[in-house]
Amino acid sequence: MKLTITLAALLITGLAAHAQNYETRPWMPLENRIGLALGIGSVTYLDKNSSPLVYQSRPKNLRVFYNLESNDFLFSVDLDVRMGGNSPKYHNDRTLFFQEEDYKGNKEDKKFPAGGSFLAGRISLGAYYKISSTQESTFKVAVGGRIMNEMFYPQGWNTGGMFNALSFSPEALTQHRINEHHKFTASVRIPVIARLTRLPYDNTVSAPDKDQVRGFFRNSEWVGPRKFLAPAVTLGYNYQINQRWGAGLNYELGWYNIQQSQSMKALSQSLLANFYHQF
Repeated sequence: MKLTITLAALLITGLAAHAQNYETRPWMPLENRIGLALGIGSVTYLDKNSSPLVYQSRPKNLRVFYNLESNDFLFSVDLDVRMGGNSPKYHNDRTLFFQEEDYKGNKEDKKFPAGGSFLAGRISLGAYYKISSTQESTFKVAVGGRIMNEMFYPQGWNTGGMFNALSFSPEALTQHRINEHHKFTASVRIPVIARLTRLPYDNTVSAPDKDQVRGFFRNSEWVGPRKFLAPAVTLGYNYQINQRWGAGLNYELGWYNIQQSQSMKALSQSLLANFYHQF
């Protein structure tokens, strides 16, 4: 009888300890990492504020990322740069003609290619809470938000597509780990508020005692999804080479619908190969 009571007491103590450990056990191995991603992408847009032409760029993409994870939270910092050419999608050889007249009345005909170059940048900070019910599963979920500043900066005679947006987006992350080497990830985010800067309809950014950059940003205003709708979806595959190093592929699809001053719609895609160090 004493032996039975002793075994029962040990069993109850063991179960209580296991339950306590369950609450504090990390969400699979913690993934603290820093990495670099390289790839290519495409951006297609129509900016009625500046041109009736559909423009397209196929920029090269560089991204630096840092992820920090605790038992309950995830944090991420990303710096993303894209650079490439820019030209009308259906009229690659289109040339713009205009006539310039000086104060003496002398006129001069000029022409420029419709295209130019494309520069886009993005810096973002994300914070997420890991749902506790998924901590013991190979399928895990986290919800949170991301603060992001992104810009599109086409250069050339035509400045269609130019904008800067500081936004906050709720975001959901999910990951499915098949085994210790292979895993798939996905995320979705939708901005709910943004500090949006666009060129005015007349494209004038000059003002007394202001340079072009200051003239551009004086057209900023806070907007909601009705004026700045920019959902994005990402899909990824990662291969854990060993405890310290890993690699993978990431695909990101973003869509923009901007209603300031005139309508602009854009579709952005990127495919990146990433390499990271886990610590």
